[in-house]
Amino acid sequence: DQSRYNIETGKLDSTSLRLSYNPAKSWALQVSRAHIKSPEQLHADDDVDRTTASVIYNRAFGASNWQTTLAWGRNAASHGTATNAYLLESAIRTSKTHTFFGRAERADKNELFLPGTALAQETFRVGKLSLGYLYDFPSDSHFKFGIGGLVSRFSLPSELQSTYGSSPTSYMLFGRVKIK
Repeated sequence: DQSRYNIETGKLDSTSLRLSYNPAKSWALQVSRAHIKSPEQLHADDDVDRTTASVIYNRAFGASNWQTTLAWGRNAASHGTATNAYLLESAIRTSKTHTFFGRAERADKNELFLPGTALAQETFRVGKLSLGYLYDFPSDSHFKFGIGGLVSRFSLPSELQSTYGSSPTSYMLFGRVKIK
């Protein structure tokens, strides 16, 4: 439901299976499959079959570290079109204070317009490219403080541009507290 801050009770009516494999120290692979009974309260009659796969690479070199994830997911609703999403993200931490990161996403979206409008049930493939930076302040305590920024650029099909713009761009500044 949309109130995700409470603990819910009820029967367990969904199933899932995940297989993970680590072929080497720096690699992690996983695939999963799930049948989710009525995951959205607003679409209570829709069950979803979800499939995911991902590959993660993590490598330390000196005081630096490189992490990359490639992932795919597919939701097949019992009433509607199956949607796919793809993700490639990577982060490089140089020294203990500087992290550069990027993320490319491509996803099929079918809830971009209000019900009853002309494009309400259409599925659109949208994309997003994000680049960012994080500075962690040097600290000897159990807490690590950082500040960073992120810029994202979206790619949209022509049918969406009159509503969302031709190339929407977003900017974000953030603070982070990390417990060591």
